[in-house]
Amino acid sequence: MKNRIIFPVMSIVWIIGVFVIGEALMLFYRLPKSNHLEIVGSVPYTNMLYKLIGTLIIGSIVLYIILSRIVNQIAAPIEQLTKDAKLFAKGQYTHQLRNYNIDELQKLASAFDNMGEELNGTIRKLRHQKAKVESVLAALDEGIVVIDKEGQITEVNALAGEMLKLKPQKPYYNHITNIIRGDKFKELTQQALKESKYNGIELALGNRILYTTIVPVGKTNKVYEYLIVLRDITKIRNLEEMKYQFVSNVSHELKTPLTSIQGFVETLKEGALEDKNIALRFLNIIDIEAKRLYRLIQDILLLSEIENMQKQEYGIARVNTVIERVVAMVKEEADKKHIELIFNHTEDIVLENTSTDHIEQVMINLIGNAIKYTDHGCIIITTEIKDDKNIIRVRDTGIGIPKESIPHIFERFYRVDKGRSRKSGGTGLGLSIVKHIAQLYNAEINVESEEGEGTTFTLYFKRL
Repeated sequence: MKNRIIFPVMSIVWIIGVFVIGEALMLFYRLPKSNHLEIVGSVPYTNMLYKLIGTLIIGSIVLYIILSRIVNQIAAPIEQLTKDAKLFAKGQYTHQLRNYNIDELQKLASAFDNMGEELNGTIRKLRHQKAKVESVLAALDEGIVVIDKEGQITEVNALAGEMLKLKPQKPYYNHITNIIRGDKFKELTQQALKESKYNGIELALGNRILYTTIVPVGKTNKVYEYLIVLRDITKIRNLEEMKYQFVSNVSHELKTPLTSIQGFVETLKEGALEDKNIALRFLNIIDIEAKRLYRLIQDILLLSEIENMQKQEYGIARVNTVIERVVAMVKEEADKKHIELIFNHTEDIVLENTSTDHIEQVMINLIGNAIKYTDHGCIIITTEIKDDKNIIRVRDTGIGIPKESIPHIFERFYRVDKGRSRKSGGTGLGLSIVKHIAQLYNAEINVESEEGEGTTFTLYFKRL
């Protein structure tokens, strides 16, 4: 900047000086030739030339110094303000306040200071708003996808990226119909983009069921972009299916004994009551079916209670004592089938903050199931403490469980051998009760089985 101002001014001064000296010389040449030598040799003429040249040089130096100071007073603040502007671009909005002698520059500097403060406040607010929006989007139970008016993805939250299996580094510049395929969604998208309406449908995406809505963002007549809201309703639909299956299974389980009871009652009323032996046999069957109904209802109530229960403050459960009591309860049933019950334990297991009734229910179901599905041999119950876990294991030498049935044995009313289960009075809810009690105490349950070789159930309770 300095060179662009000083050098042109100095050049003009030198041109004027040279022009003045040139005019003086021209004046000399205009005089009569007879006087030239006399004038040139005279002292006044020589002094005049020296004065002109000296004045030109000194004036140039003084002018250069004055111009340099003036330019510095203007250029230095401008350079500093330029640096401040570059710092603004880098996000540094605060700097040292400065005072300048030139009013115009001081006004400009004050404007910069005010602009920096306002920018700093605005940027902080925007960052706060952005962080808040990102936190809200991250905390939502719905996936959010933002698309422009052409259907190109511009923003996604983490849950939507997971649902749609988008790569974190390349979530954008994809058309939404290339990510979510299907005629229904394509039709929904086209309708939303053309008519700017709020629409929603259910979509099956892999193993998920998503309720998808497209919401226009902007004014009524001018839509800027669209929000696609993805709500995972897989659990809701699975629960509805489980509810339907549960009601259907309960109806079927209740219908069978009730039909049997009703049939025998009608037979007795039609005359079988007169024959004492037949009547007694029918009454025994009615008693068995009534007890079966009672056990079924009790198991349903217990299962419902456990499912809706939150862990409470219990006392301690002495597992070895509970197992000994359960073994005594089922010994008669095991003796009838000539099954030996063996309880091996090296250490007493004490579970803190655990209901004794729940542990007893677990052991009744596991040992009872082992007796039902074992025709000969033995049932071995062991307890041990290993590392940070209390372990309870029930192993039998029964018929075993087919591999394809193992993932389903904890489902309600699932029976591997339906005929044997019903014949023994099983309700089909025993292992489901075991699973829910284990979940209540954050315990792990493992099943190992081989057909014809027996089954082993292992429970792992964490030590507190």
